[in-house]
Amino acid sequence: MRVAAISLAGLPVNQLSDYAAALTGLLDRLQVRLAVLPAHTSFFLCAAGGHVGETADFVESYRRFMQQSSEWNKRFLATHSDLARSSGIYLVAGTTVEQADGLFYHTAYCFGPDGEICCRQRQTHLTREERSLGLSRGVELHLFDMDGTKAGLIVGVDALHPEVARIFALQGADLIAHTGALLAGASVRLQPAGMWAQVQQNQFWAVESQLRGSICSRAFGGDCAVIGPCEVTPGSTGYLDRQDAERPFAAAELVEADRSRIRSEYPLLRLLHLDAYRVLPQLYMQDARPDSCNRPLACDMEGD
Repeated sequence: MRVAAISLAGLPVNQLSDYAAALTGLLDRLQVRLAVLPAHTSFFLCAAGGHVGETADFVESYRRFMQQSSEWNKRFLATHSDLARSSGIYLVAGTTVEQADGLFYHTAYCFGPDGEICCRQRQTHLTREERSLGLSRGVELHLFDMDGTKAGLIVGVDALHPEVARIFALQGADLIAHTGALLAGASVRLQPAGMWAQVQQNQFWAVESQLRGSICSRAFGGDCAVIGPCEVTPGSTGYLDRQDAERPFAAAELVEADRSRIRSEYPLLRLLHLDAYRVLPQLYMQDARPDSCNRPLACDMEGD
C-alpha cells in the first residue's frame, strides 16, 4: 500500500475551490491509497479564507471558529468527501471542531474511496490551552477497515500519550494515521517522542502529517513522515520517508510482509502482561473528576 502525509505547505488556501484543485493535482502525482492531512486543516482553511474576521490572535480566532464550526463543517467535510471520491483513495481530512450535545471536540475524519466517512476520532487528551478554549475530550478509540488493514487515527497531542498507541496496538492496529500540528521552534524537538516512539514500541505503521504554515500569529513547523519499525526501514532509522525542503510531503510504499516478519521474530505485544493493561480503564475512572475533560478511555484489548 502506498501512503502519503501532506503538510499543506505551498497549497493555495484562500479559496476552497483552489485548494481542492491543487490537492487533487498533488494526489494524482503521488498515486497513493491513503493520504493524511494535518491537524487544524479546517481552521487553517477557514481563517485563510477570512471567515473568522480580522484578528491576529490565535486563541480569539479559534474561539470564533468554534462558534461557526457546525456551519463551516458542511463545506469542509463535503469538499474532502468529494476529494476522496474523485481520487479513489482513503483521505484523512485533518481535524476540525465538532459540536455534539452542547460540547466541542477536536476531531479527525477519514473518508473512504466512496466519499463516505469511515472513521471519526475525537482527541482523548487535551492541553491546558485546549481545555481553556472549552474543548472536551473523547472517550473512545476506533479502528476501521482499510482494504483489509486495521487502521486508527491519533489526533494532536494524543501522539505524546503512549497509552493511546498501546490501546490501538492491543486492539490489533496495523496502521495509524496521525494528524499533528507542532509549533515551530523548540517544540519540534518533541516530534520523535510522539509517533516515532509509538511505532517502535508497538510495531505498527504510522503516517504522520504535520501542519506547515501560520494561522494568525502562530507558526507550525513539524515534519511529515512515514514511519515503520526500525528493522524494516533504510539504515534502521525508523523512517520510510520524511518531508524535506523540496517536498511538502512524505510518501512511501508499505510492505506488510516486512512488518509481519519482524513481529514474528520479535513479538513485542506477546511479551506484555495483558492483565495489567486490563485495569487501566478502572484506574482512569478512579482518577476522573466529574467533568467532560477527565472521563476514562473506553477500550477493548484483545492482545496478539
